Amino acid sequence: MADELLDVLKTLNPRLELKYNKFYIGLAKDGNPDNFVIFRPQKNAFRLEPRLQKTEEIEAAVEKAGLDMLDYDNKWRRYRIRLQKGDVSRHAEVLQQLLERRTRNPEEARGSGLQDARRVLARCGTARGV
Repeated sequence: MADELLDVLKTLNPRLELKYNKFYIGLAKDGNPDNFVIFRPQKNAFRLEPRLQKTEEIEAAVEKAGLDMLDYDNKWRRYRIRLQKGDVSRHAEVLQQLLERRTRNPEEARGSGLQDARRVLARCGTARGV
């Protein structure tokens, strides 16, 4: 399934490749990690976890397509979608549109690096100068 999803992703950016880690399969672009979406293989399924801001529009599109959306992870800002065998080919268009949102607007997926830095510094109590 990871290879099928990589084929969908390569239509958006042909330089992407799979990067196998201990707990998940990530992506690399030109050899550098680019984990805007990760894959978690499971015994009977495959979890797709794209990093996107939580919106009702995305949730409605996933539900309408009939994909099994588990939840939204607020800590990592990732949707968790369970895919069964055949789901990638059956829902390729919806998955491509979902992943295309990140490639069109990378800031939507990551958030601003400056905002992230401010948030970390604020937790440390040293939010001056950023």
